[in-house]
Amino acid sequence: MKNSAIFAIMVCVLLVAGCTTPPATTPAGQVSPVATFPGKTLPSDMLPMDGTMTLGTGNDTIDVSLDSIEMDSFTDPDNRTITIYVLAKNTGTTPRQFVWFSKLTNPNGNSFGGIGISHNGNGARTREILPTNGEAARDYIVIRSAGSFATLSKGAVLDVYFMDKTGGKDSMVPDYHVAWTVNPGVIQ
Repeated sequence: MKNSAIFAIMVCVLLVAGCTTPPATTPAGQVSPVATFPGKTLPSDMLPMDGTMTLGTGNDTIDVSLDSIEMDSFTDPDNRTITIYVLAKNTGTTPRQFVWFSKLTNPNGNSFGGIGISHNGNGARTREILPTNGEAARDYIVIRSAGSFATLSKGAVLDVYFMDKTGGKDSMVPDYHVAWTVNPGVIQ
């Protein structure tokens, strides 16, 4: 009996909360600034498309931002290439060199690319970036399904895994991870 009463109270609280909480909506004619994934909570530290993140500390810092996302010309609907340029600007005092791999995740949770996969397994590679200089290196992901490509057009999450190659380091374990939301309609 006690359990039934507690259950009934919990149901009433949930119903009242659902009836009094206004729905999250975007004004008519505007695109939601963040990709929405039904039934999934996105991390709070995810950057918008125009967001910048500082990697490293002290004299070894680099600012990374999403420079552009481009699609290949439409020739084969079942093999589309999405090109991703990430800009790395050396804000520290020592030369830096990086390799990074991109991964796109659609609203259904399907992922494309990733470490050892994007850019034909090579990832994007920078030259040595001197202090105050920057470089937008090219990475790409091949989407091998028209349906998967269409789902990515509804919004996506772009995860980029950075490996610090300064001084000849040779690890494939990411030193840094940055995630950006990709607005609906950017991939089309």
